[in-house]
Amino acid sequence: MSDDSFADFRQADGRFAKGNCGGPGRPRARERIAALDQRVAEAGDELIDAALEQARAGNVKAIEMLLTRIWPARRDRPVDIDAPEIRGTPDLVPATAAITDAVLNGSVTPREGAAAARVIEAHRSMIVLVDLERRMTALEEEGARQRGEKR
Repeated sequence: MSDDSFADFRQADGRFAKGNCGGPGRPRARERIAALDQRVAEAGDELIDAALEQARAGNVKAIEMLLTRIWPARRDRPVDIDAPEIRGTPDLVPATAAITDAVLNGSVTPREGAAAARVIEAHRSMIVLVDLERRMTALEEEGARQRGEKR
C-alpha cells in the first residue's frame, strides 16, 4: 500500500479518518469459511462413517459427538427444586434460597436456576401489584367513608 492510499482513509497516527468505517471487513476469512463449509458438506458421509468407526472402537469423544448430533441436549426440562409454597413476600427468601442451593449443589444448571428465578420474580411482582391494589382500594374506601360517601 502506498503512502497516498494510506492517507486517504487513515489519520497520521494510524487511526481511521472520520467517516471511514474501516473497510469491508475480512472478505478472505468469509471466503475461507464458505470453502470449508463446502468441503465438509461434500465429505459428510465419509466424516460420519469415520466418526462411527471411531465410536465403535471406543473413542469417547466420537461417541459424544455423535450422540449430541443424534440426541441433542434437552432444553427446558422440568426441574425439581425443593422450594416452599409462596403465599406472600416473606416466602420469597426461602424460595430463592432453594433455587440458589439447587444451582450450587448441581441439581439444576445455572441457566435453569436463572429461569426459575425469573418465575419467582414474576410471582413477586404479582404479589406486589395485588397488595398495592388492595391498599389503594382500602384508602379510597376510607376516604369515601370520611367524606360520608357511599361506595
